[in-house]
Formats: sequence, C-alpha cells, structure tokens
Amino acid sequence: MSNNPEDFIKGSVRLSALPEIYFKINDVINDPESSFGDVAEIISNDVSLSVRLLKIVNSSFYNFPSEIDTISHSISIVGTQQLRDLALATMVLTAFKGIPEDYIDMKSFWRHSVACGVSAWVIAVNCRADNPERYYLTGMLHDVGRLIILENHPEKAREIMERCQLEKKLVFEGEREIMGFDHGAVGAALLTIWKLPPTLGEVVKNHHDPLKDSRYPLETAILNLADIFAKSMELGFSGDPLIPPLLPKSWDKIGMNVSSLPMLWGQIENQYNETMEIFFPD
Repeated sequence: MSNNPEDFIKGSVRLSALPEIYFKINDVINDPESSFGDVAEIISNDVSLSVRLLKIVNSSFYNFPSEIDTISHSISIVGTQQLRDLALATMVLTAFKGIPEDYIDMKSFWRHSVACGVSAWVIAVNCRADNPERYYLTGMLHDVGRLIILENHPEKAREIMERCQLEKKLVFEGEREIMGFDHGAVGAALLTIWKLPPTLGEVVKNHHDPLKDSRYPLETAILNLADIFAKSMELGFSGDPLIPPLLPKSWDKIGMNVSSLPMLWGQIENQYNETMEIFFPD
C-alpha cells in the first residue's frame, strides 16, 4: 500500500460527495459582483439547509436578542463566509451516507463529530479567537479520514483496530504503524480535493500533533483539545476507545486558566444538547 494519502483515497466515491449547492454558494461568495441576496437565494432554495442554518443562528451559540427569521437577515449579521462554513458543517453529515456500519456506529460517530465541533467553537469563543464558526467546521471534519479508510480499505481498518485493542494503542498510532500515515492526513487529502481552504486541511492533518510546527498553531491546539474534551465527556464515539493525553502546551496555547475547565465543559454540554436537537431531532 502506498504511504501517500493522496493515492490512498483515489477511487473513493466520496471525492465529489459534497452537494452541488455548496459549490454554488462558494462561487457566489467569491464573485465580487455578488450580493447578500444572491447567497440568500441559493440557500433559501434548499429548505432543509435553510431550516438548520436558521436554528443554528438562533441558538445559544450566538444568543442574539431577537429572532432571525430569514437567511438574508442571518447573512447580514453573521456574514457570508461564516454562514458558508455553517452550511458546509451541516452538509457533511449527508456526504457519507451509505458507509457500512460493520466497524463503527455512524450515528455515534457523527455525535462525536458534532461534540468536537461544539467544543472547538466554545473554546474559540472563550479564548476570543476570530471567526469561531471555522472551528466548528474543523471539528465536524476532523475525523472524515477515518470514514475514507473504513470505506476504501476495510481490511486495513480491521487490522488497525485489532492491533490497537491488543496493544492498548490510540487508533492514530496504529494507523501510522500499519499505513505510514493517519486519518488526519487522509482527511486533509480529501479536503484538498474538495477545494476547501488550506487552513482546514492543515489543521485536520495535525490535530493529533498540536506541537508540530504549523502555520496555524492556535487552530490546531483548539481542535486537539476539542477532540480530547468530546472523548472525555463521552459525547458520541469516534471508534477509538482510548483518550489521548492532554498536552500542557496545547492548553497554554489557548491562554486560559485550568480553573475554567468546569465552566467550559458546562457550556459544551449545554450547546451539544441543543445542537443535537437540530441535527438529530428524533
């Protein structure tokens, strides 16, 4: 097997899995002659997406004093780039429908992804990072490489899980030993093919290596902590029964006092429950 993640994902049915509406939104946003109305029109044509976005914008994430009842209004307050990130975060849930559940409970997997996204958003808000929506998006996308591995090479996925269970190793460690790279690198390769911003790909690639030299050290530290928090709080299940150790340098990077942990976890739990009602109302 190649030790190149780009070769590893060739032939995946997920390469073009993002809905066409996302690319339409992106094209309009990148058009200097477009307006809020043009973006709103595209989103409003997808009723399900519109409903989810309005629920998120009216949630405690933003805590606006009055209800926002139109996509145009939400764009004028939140911003086009931010609303695009939120839209993509909702769409990725449908991009991997049909993955066999022989090795992983997909609903529990997405619960973990939502929890990681919520955790990243809460951490970003509390450490006053710019554009907290992008942290939510990286949380939602951080483990998509695991799904590519499960879909394209289920026999390798089984071998990895068996070795990790036998040797009490974290899944990303087993992936590196057996494949030469981990699911972060696979996810980054997929995000590159999807033509998402390079920031997303690099942060996803390094979320298990927050101390590695990176152009985005804060973003990577936040995602690393968010993943650990979601696992520690048992919000969903990523398929890895072990919890990575919290690295003091990651915590130092966000500049918060350890005494704020209970407050952070309380916010994460509350917003996770609210978000789950949006994505999984059943």
